[in-house]
Amino acid sequence: MGWWQQKPMRLVQTNLREIDAMLDIDEYMRSLEEFSANVLLFNVGGIVANYPSALEYHYVNPNLKDDFVGKVIERVHEKGMKFIARFDFSRLNEKCALPNPDWLYRSVEGEIVNYNGQVHTCVNGYYQQEYSLQILQEVAEKYPIDGIFFNMHGYVTHDYSYNYYGICQCGSCQKRFFEYTGNERLPLKEDPNDPVFRDYEKFRTDTVRELFLKRVEVVKRINPHIAVCNYTHSGTDIFRKESNTGINRPLPEWNYSATENVRTVRGTWNGMAVSNSAVHFVDYAMRHTAVSPYLTGLRLAQNLVNGGWLDYYVIGTLINQDDRLCFDIVKDIYRFHHKHEDYYANLESLAEVCLVVPESSSMYGSKDELKGIMRILAENHVQYDLLHDSVLQSPQINEKLSRYKLLILADQRSMSDKAVEAVDRFVEQGGKLLATGFTSTCDGKGHPLGRIRLHSVGVKEFDLKPQVQGAYFRIREEDKARLQGFECIDLVYLYGEALECKLENGAKGLLGLIPSCMFGPPEKCYITEETDTPGLIYNRYGKGQSAYIPWGLGAHYEKLSNHGHSRLLMAALRDVLGHSELLQVAAPPLVEVSYYKGTSRRLVSAVNVSGQLGTAFHAPIPLRDIRFSLQADSEPSRVYALRRTGNVPFVYSEGQVTFSLDELDLFETFVIEG
Repeated sequence: MGWWQQKPMRLVQTNLREIDAMLDIDEYMRSLEEFSANVLLFNVGGIVANYPSALEYHYVNPNLKDDFVGKVIERVHEKGMKFIARFDFSRLNEKCALPNPDWLYRSVEGEIVNYNGQVHTCVNGYYQQEYSLQILQEVAEKYPIDGIFFNMHGYVTHDYSYNYYGICQCGSCQKRFFEYTGNERLPLKEDPNDPVFRDYEKFRTDTVRELFLKRVEVVKRINPHIAVCNYTHSGTDIFRKESNTGINRPLPEWNYSATENVRTVRGTWNGMAVSNSAVHFVDYAMRHTAVSPYLTGLRLAQNLVNGGWLDYYVIGTLINQDDRLCFDIVKDIYRFHHKHEDYYANLESLAEVCLVVPESSSMYGSKDELKGIMRILAENHVQYDLLHDSVLQSPQINEKLSRYKLLILADQRSMSDKAVEAVDRFVEQGGKLLATGFTSTCDGKGHPLGRIRLHSVGVKEFDLKPQVQGAYFRIREEDKARLQGFECIDLVYLYGEALECKLENGAKGLLGLIPSCMFGPPEKCYITEETDTPGLIYNRYGKGQSAYIPWGLGAHYEKLSNHGHSRLLMAALRDVLGHSELLQVAAPPLVEVSYYKGTSRRLVSAVNVSGQLGTAFHAPIPLRDIRFSLQADSEPSRVYALRRTGNVPFVYSEGQVTFSLDELDLFETFVIEG
């Protein structure tokens, strides 16, 4: 095992400014010790070299007085810490860039992008393809680095002010795109309906992966024990993610960001470490001010309880921050992890539900279906893992799915033939499937095929029902005989596209579509038409069964969090598919629960996600009288808490262990031994 695989680490990233090369190294090291950090990451080269580089076109920090990088690495290793060197080759100082125009990105208008003296480079140009390898070789041979991190690795089409310049049109891109695809022109806009752009998406993915692996090969050839840290899985040892805030993003803030990031990596790529960064600052233009300390605390707590690294990222250093309000919270969580790190190492999820994360959702501009379903599961304390959709077509998919009883596809539109076959096989062999939206209606590139390709959902054909106002699904009396929780609810609203499905023999439709009814003036607000078009479809397929919701229920919940949509998803899980949880939780929806197995013990963790009010994150409100009940073959020898140290009273009866938490602040972990 590499050092990065042995246990979750406590990383601090200080993105050094040019002026920070003059800092007091003793004071710098003391600040890291105060945070209990055992991994340091900062920028070594690329945009600015913080060491005396001998390469002509590697811009050296003008404030450099000596070998700053060398001195810091020496001190880091004296403290028993690890050092990860950060590089960013997406931009090049104008002194080095302008004499080499063929190295540079070109906008749709054919112009370079010069942002504060830093010029955008192109993935396919000589600087990134070849010169970056020389820089990496120089550093890896010169210094005993423990890891390497590539920032903004890929095609960069925006500057730091979020100005968009379009798909690169440089000569290097034109030449390689023709060689890869045979297309004589590059697309001028990102249009999923354009077959040339769909070819470009694959080209972009393949060329980024190829360059990344070239860089990995250079570093690993020099020292195979250097950990590679990056925003992708291929060739990576430490998958780096970020929980950050953006000024132009839809609100409210996604408060399960860290859970999503950590669980996706841990549930998808075996043996890979995941370091999800809690970003200190608000956004690019507000780098010197921090997000709410309680948002930072929530992100770190979610990292911790799910077995990810602690990761905290600032501009500058810990010494010169102008907004230090979160420091006590960060230090407290880092100290706690330092004391209890062994409990969170090598965790194995005990979830029986797997939710697929659709990478293709970015093509359609939204992850709302996934987010809404995640929120419903978390608020109802359903234990779930996350699986990246790329694995659906991998040779490992049968083994991956075999450990789960229930699979959820959240509007998983783009699916290759292999992915469709894998899911149908999972159901046929006895698995349970819950699918929503337009799942399996597009090929692997996102091209619409006009049919649902998953045989297991029991749909023969469909017609597209465009979004209209005043549409609903009726929960009929015969539906209520099967679906619990609708004693006082007869309708759920539909405000989006839906599929009007014709069913295969044996499939059963639940709910009835009300296509559109009058909603004004009040005197005209009554329903005049109801149909048998189902809003929920149940089917048996082989030894398994499926429930299909042919509209975006998750996106509906993410938008307005209506109770009817949440109840319908949970009814599909529990009443239609018969799913029951190994861990039963009696707690408010604001308690997020995780359930893992370690060496000879199980861990139940609770995170308090309250405190969010609109766009603000305040201190979480203490939540009281939370009860847990879990299945156990024998009576535990001991149950105890890690935050509130000490044994916890429990009752063991008829194969169930029951215990309680009187009050939850930010988070708590219970350990069940024996």
